[in-house]
Amino acid sequence: MPSVTLATEDTAVRVEARADRVLLSSLKSPRGSWDWIAGNGQAGRVNVMPIPFIATAQVNGQAVPLAWKFAGSRQSKSGPRRAVFRFVCSNPALELQSIWQARSGPGPIEHSLRILNRSRAPVLLPLQTSLVFAIRPPAAHALEHWWVEKGANTPTPFGTHRHRVTADYAAALLSLPYARDEARERDPIPWTSVQDVEGRQGWYAGIAFSGRVRLSLNALPASKGAGTGLRADLGLDPNESAGQRYRTRLAPGETFEAPTVFLGCYTGDVDDGANRLRRWVETYLRPPVRDPRYPLLVNNSWGSGMAVDETLARRMIEETAELGLELFHIDAGWFRGVGDWHPHPAKFPDGLAPIADYAHSKGLKFGLWVGWTQGGIATDPTGRLANLSVFDPQMKDWFTRDYPPDWQPSDFTGADVCLADPRAADWCLHDLRRIVRDYKLDLLEHDQRMIVENCDRQDHRHTDAPTDIAYRAARGYYQVYDTLRQENPRLLFENCVNGGHTVDYGIVQRTHYISITDTYDPLSNRRAFYDASYALPPAMCECYVENWPARTLANFLYMLRSGMMGWCTIMTDTSQWNEAQHAAAKKQFALYKAWLRPLIQSANLYHVSERPDGVRWDGMQYYDPKTGKGVLFAFRGTTDAERHTFRLKGLEPNARYKLVFTDGTSEPTARSGRDLMRHGIPVRLTEPQSSEIVTLTREK
Repeated sequence: MPSVTLATEDTAVRVEARADRVLLSSLKSPRGSWDWIAGNGQAGRVNVMPIPFIATAQVNGQAVPLAWKFAGSRQSKSGPRRAVFRFVCSNPALELQSIWQARSGPGPIEHSLRILNRSRAPVLLPLQTSLVFAIRPPAAHALEHWWVEKGANTPTPFGTHRHRVTADYAAALLSLPYARDEARERDPIPWTSVQDVEGRQGWYAGIAFSGRVRLSLNALPASKGAGTGLRADLGLDPNESAGQRYRTRLAPGETFEAPTVFLGCYTGDVDDGANRLRRWVETYLRPPVRDPRYPLLVNNSWGSGMAVDETLARRMIEETAELGLELFHIDAGWFRGVGDWHPHPAKFPDGLAPIADYAHSKGLKFGLWVGWTQGGIATDPTGRLANLSVFDPQMKDWFTRDYPPDWQPSDFTGADVCLADPRAADWCLHDLRRIVRDYKLDLLEHDQRMIVENCDRQDHRHTDAPTDIAYRAARGYYQVYDTLRQENPRLLFENCVNGGHTVDYGIVQRTHYISITDTYDPLSNRRAFYDASYALPPAMCECYVENWPARTLANFLYMLRSGMMGWCTIMTDTSQWNEAQHAAAKKQFALYKAWLRPLIQSANLYHVSERPDGVRWDGMQYYDPKTGKGVLFAFRGTTDAERHTFRLKGLEPNARYKLVFTDGTSEPTARSGRDLMRHGIPVRLTEPQSSEIVTLTREK
């Protein structure tokens, strides 16, 4: 039976086909010390675990066993290396494809799995997992498991999780389309990393899908000559819900696509692995960026809540331009009502196009908030379906349930449509086309629940299994946004979804940046950024800066800088800033554009402190080895300690670096990279809740 070896700069895998299965038989880094699966060269092959194919299906209500047979393989001869292993079943007529891909440059290997129904009857399929494999380090090497939470409503005190892998270790990370607020721990971003503590290397994995997905790790029994290992299972959530396990109905000629997963190796620590993954995400997952200023500086109207109108918008546009910001964004409050996505005539008597024109005349981009999956109560008397309404006879079945006659939406939240209904998805796409065109948008922000996981309807594409509902709704969402993005290649897309409730690699493939928390104070912003930046490129991690009570100018800068480490959106009425604050903000925005943005775009990012708690000192560091430039963000919490030393990472030991403290808290100096990594930068801040930005430049 055939086998294939695929490799990126970081990761090499060997995949083997058997008569009725496929398996991952090798996983290693070209610079690593051993093979995570095949062993270290002395113990031989330790763990080889096949990917289990579905064993039964239902046809006409009857359970039918599936007998898979290998039917050949093919490999690409040019471009990204790609290998496809085909398996067929004769009764019912099904084809299964296991697809492996290695792209050029740093990053992981991808695996996707498809099942095509070639029979003439619908087939009800159980869950097909995406990837299963097992790893084990050499003896006396301990493993540490890392994962991070979604920011959701408010980051919890935990956020970044690190657990030592013991003989009874088990973790089941369930990521939902909309993160749970009530849980002690938030849903995970569907990414994980396993670090070898002694060997300075590790591997990471992720799932590129927005439905209910699960990444499970379970300790393996002890093995002679090897340390405690792990079995990894990645794919859709298989758990029972309402007494039913996952199933999906596959029509004749239809293809089921299990979520694509990726798997990568690295040498060094988790930051080193994350830096390699970020470059891959930016190159191959995130939609292309046409504006060289990305990430942009944004002024958002939500600082004034629903009160936005033409007068406020024009004043904010003038403020935005004067401060040196680059995009003016109208948030919720501009529309006639939920589901009626047309400008409110009292607020915008001439519509939104003149507002866009005014922003453009000031050299700004124009963005707009739209909760386009949310229905309201206003029906269109013309019958043209101009409004998304739960009471319109032609639309009511698009929603997840029926609503009583006295139901009312909130100010900006309504009833969820199920995008597993093609009629709902088609209407949403049609209305978004109108909004983008007529309102002259440069950026579209979507908010509220996009992908449902519960729906009472029987005439949508899903079955009644909750996981299948989310699977089909996610596919509907993808169809809408993939089409809209293809038609508008210069349009920017922001994912809000109530601030960090939907954060995954399926969303990453369809939006340019993501709101990572719905709480906007300095500590919450830094916590959310600390967590999300392990899994996502920092340029995609948006923090909203609210009007936090700053008693002094140092507190004001602490507030701004807590939201300036990635994509920065100002969400406060800047006209209320005093003269000193206004001047200080303008200076910070200029620093962002001249120094910080190039680093956010392309530098390596390092977590050089423990996770922020608001009391101790915390910090983040960028360094770009190509340009020799870097920056340290230093924050002092409420601690009485006026001094703290940050040991830097990723520098060239023999190079010398000039250090400049932008607030002048210390004199400029020059130090070697080795010294900065071994002994660190001492920072002194005399005021609690203050900050400093230290720039680094490699001397020639």
